[in-house]
Amino acid sequence: MYSLYFTVLIAVIILIYLILDYQGPKVIILRPDIAFDLKCLRAKELIIQESDNDGNLWASRGLVLYKLNKGSEKFIRTAHVSSGLSFYWLNNFTLFRRLTLRPECVEITIAQDGSIIALSAGKIWSRMENGRHFKKTGTLAHFGKGIGRGIMSTGLLSTDINKFYFGEYFSNPERTSVSVYKFSSNNVAWETVYEFNAGQIRHIHALQSDPYTKLLWICTGDEDSEAMIGWSDNSFEHIHFIGQGSQVWRACQLVFTKEAVYWGTDTGSEDLAGIYRWDKKTKELALLHKTEGAVFFGTVLENGIIVMSTDREGFSNEKDNRTKLMLLNKNDKTITLLCGTWNYRKTGFRFNFAKLRFQRNQGNDFLAVSVLNQKEFPDGELLLFNETDLLAYN
Repeated sequence: MYSLYFTVLIAVIILIYLILDYQGPKVIILRPDIAFDLKCLRAKELIIQESDNDGNLWASRGLVLYKLNKGSEKFIRTAHVSSGLSFYWLNNFTLFRRLTLRPECVEITIAQDGSIIALSAGKIWSRMENGRHFKKTGTLAHFGKGIGRGIMSTGLLSTDINKFYFGEYFSNPERTSVSVYKFSSNNVAWETVYEFNAGQIRHIHALQSDPYTKLLWICTGDEDSEAMIGWSDNSFEHIHFIGQGSQVWRACQLVFTKEAVYWGTDTGSEDLAGIYRWDKKTKELALLHKTEGAVFFGTVLENGIIVMSTDREGFSNEKDNRTKLMLLNKNDKTITLLCGTWNYRKTGFRFNFAKLRFQRNQGNDFLAVSVLNQKEFPDGELLLFNETDLLAYN
């Protein structure tokens, strides 16, 4: 009899834990800490997304969205993104995310009026202004095991006219056509606005808006002929490419200043890997700093410091197992900080890249980093660095 009571008690405790875990904590507190020899604020298991129009910072924990109100040190539970009736519903639970080593379950972008587009479980969900729940607005054509996650974290974009875009990202071994899609509150469905022909590219790495010119930019990959960077002044209906045909043009996130466009290369080429600057006026390209490994993320902060991060994924030009932050000042001088150590790197079920994921926005007075698959931190740990501390280091 006692064993039965004990079994029931354990079952009830597990059920309560799962319910609470599914809901997510109401508040996640940022606490002072030191990371990479820098002062920071640190929070548990939050994947950084972006800031909204009011300067509030958004992040995700599994399928739950959290908002850090400007000036606060507490992330507040705000919304729950659906997964539909699929295997990916298990992403709601911490143990499953840790087992699969896939904390990046959701990608979201927030429009000027507060509307949100979210991608999870291969589906596209929208919560329009003043809405309470997410509604399904589309399904990714290419998503799933052996196919890919359907979108890069930098491949989702909202503009100040409340239009949303995303670019397809999948393994694409047969090099089928790849599309850019657009959605607005007046639409009933996503529409294709640009299509790369079969064999033209492998996939799309990034869609971004230049805050100075309002031009929309696109980055593609992966092979030499597939690597392109270009801009559009008509919602991606036509794209003007500034360069293509080399690993120099293989990028995952662009950084914009008034005078130039910066990027780090997503390549294993020892000869071409580096940080590049493209002058908007002269159209000249300059190599600023040689790098090793792929540069995935980049941003510029309020006072002009540019920050980029290298990942670890097994490229031949990786010299060690450490991720890195690279700080560029206004004179384009570069300082490199050694960061975390690649953790699960053996090919198999739990293999994943080691990454330092940034916010999509540019112009913040802080750097937000989600640490992924590194020995020194629990997976998905969020770190917030004040720009003042980075400037002092730089």
